[in-house]
Parts: sequence; structure tokens; C-alpha cells
Amino acid sequence: MLTAMLRLGMQTLLDRWRMTLLMVLIIALPLTGYLGLDAYRSGFANLYSEFQPNFLVAQSSGSMGEFYGSRLPAWLADRLKARGAKLVIPEIHTVTGTSMDSAMLLRGVPLESYTQVEVFRMTAGRALQPGDAPRAAMLGRRLAERLKASVADLVEIRGRQFQVLGIFSTDTYADYEAWVSLPDAQTLLGWGQDVSVYIIRADEGWQPDDQPAPGVSIVSKGSSSGDMKKEWQPLFDLVTAITFALALSAVVALSNLLWRLAWMRRHELAIFRSLGFGQSALVFYLAAQAGLITLLGYAAGSLGAFIIGAVSETRTAGISIHAVFSAHVLVTSLIFAVSIALAASILPVWQIMQLNLSALLRDE
Repeated sequence: MLTAMLRLGMQTLLDRWRMTLLMVLIIALPLTGYLGLDAYRSGFANLYSEFQPNFLVAQSSGSMGEFYGSRLPAWLADRLKARGAKLVIPEIHTVTGTSMDSAMLLRGVPLESYTQVEVFRMTAGRALQPGDAPRAAMLGRRLAERLKASVADLVEIRGRQFQVLGIFSTDTYADYEAWVSLPDAQTLLGWGQDVSVYIIRADEGWQPDDQPAPGVSIVSKGSSSGDMKKEWQPLFDLVTAITFALALSAVVALSNLLWRLAWMRRHELAIFRSLGFGQSALVFYLAAQAGLITLLGYAAGSLGAFIIGAVSETRTAGISIHAVFSAHVLVTSLIFAVSIALAASILPVWQIMQLNLSALLRDE
């Protein structure tokens, strides 16, 4: 029985191939948006995932000191030490450049101690170390790719030439940074002895939300990543709302088209019922059509999202956000597609089960 209903359902789709193609596109459109949005959200989360509860950061209150916007005086280091902080590492974090295309994340680090808090792996060359000559730099791998720079090349940072000693990777936003010595960064910015943040251990006298000086706050290392996510969340929410609105439209359109296909075959379906086919066979007839349309729509939507993800990127403050099509993203998008198909099938199934068999047999 099910084989016969499956054959009839597939034949109906082939006979009405233009309508079938339209339904596939109706499914594919919201899926492209959903899959693309989820992939970009995944890529965004991967970049901003540097939360390290074992360390704290002193920064200007209300700023994202680990990215930009914080400037602290040198005397603050002594105040942090006076309350028990044994490890106090000053760093500069800022964005340089005159336009979005030329923007670059710059980090100034003390060469004798930065490796105690920064976790990275070298992919080429070597890391910065005490005794290096001025104007030496390490580049994150993404920044090196953007600048087409290799070890021993010269790159321009804020109008000055720096020699690349190594290329590193962290799999976070730091892959878009250029790391130079703290004195080099202070000279480039004209900050004297000022820095952006001080990094201390979490178990050495200070707690998150402490204020070592007016206008200065203590936060967990990596909290700026959470702040950055909050800044982008309204945009993600807007695109999500648009995607679900498209999905609702797809449910309405697909439900109507499935019913039209069933109505075109109403006489054949009535004959099957008179031969002993139960209502479950009619349900399977519509479910098979909805399932095939969903699979084709999922394939088309995935292909569209892959193409969009490959040819486009989102750039902000020197960082490029790429779509990441993880297994989780693909599975959730498939569930989204199945949900559209199920929702669209409910009304046609209910309608066809209410039809009068004798009336259908007399209908031509």
C-alpha cells in the first residue's frame, strides 16, 4: 500500500514539476537565511571565546579594554601590587588605521612576561622575546593572510615599518592582531608610560567589580568578548526575526500548494480508499511529498548558504567574521526544515481526511 501511495506522490510531483520547483524554492529561501545566520553566529562565537576566569583585567570602567577604549596610568600597577597582586602585566590593546579596510588590531606586550597569560602556537617563525630589536612584530595568522605577509617581511603599523618575526594562531580574534613590544606600542601611540589594561591573577587580592581607582574597574579576562557579543546581538535578533517570518510564509505557501496537489489527485485517492487503503495511507501520501520537497529545499538552501558564506564576510574593527558550517549548524538547520514541512502538512492532512468518499468517487 505504502509503495503505491509513494509512487503516486512522486508521479504527482513530476507531473507538476513547476509547482514542485516553486515549493522547493519556498523551503530553500528561509533555510538559506537560517543556515547562513547560524553559521555566522557560530563563527562569531568562535572568535570571541577567550574567557579566562583564572585572570582578571583592570580597565577603564565601561570600556572594552581588551579591544580598545581604555587608557590607564603607570602608577596603577603599584596600587594593584599594594593589595596583594604579585603578577601585574601591562598591555596595550587598540585599533589602528584610518578606515575600515586599513583597520588593524594592535597589542603591545611586555616581552619578559606576556607568555604567562597569552596562550598561542607559532605557525611560522618565532615568538617575540626579551632582547629583540625595536620594531619587531608577531602577526596573527588571519592578519598575515590579509596583509599577504610572511616571516622577515616588513609591514606598516601606524605609519611605521615593523619586521615580522613570526606568525601565530589562537583560533580567536587575536588571529587578527599584530603583537609588538609594549615600549614600541607606547611610542606609536604617543602614550608615554600609559597602558590599556593590567592583567592580574584572580586569587591575588582582587575580585571582579572591585574599583582600584576612580574610573577603573576589575573584570574577568575575556569579559570584553561577552560585551562584544551583546553589541552584535540586536542584529542577530533582527535577522532571526526576518528568517522566522520567511519560514512562516513558507509554511502557509507550502500548505496551500500541498493541498492543491492533493485536490488534483482527489479521484485517484478516493479509488485507493475504496480499495481498502486507510487514512494513514493518505497521510503517507502527503508526508512523502512534503519529505522530498523538504530534502530538495534543504539541499538548495545549504548550497545557497555555502556560496554566500564563501564569497562574503563581515568586517568590523579589523576583524573578519566568516561563516562556520559545523555539524551542529547543519543538524539544527535540518530540524528547522523538517519543522517547516511538518507544520505545512498539518492542514492538508486534516482537510483530506474530512473529505466524503462517495462524493469524491462521483466527482470528475
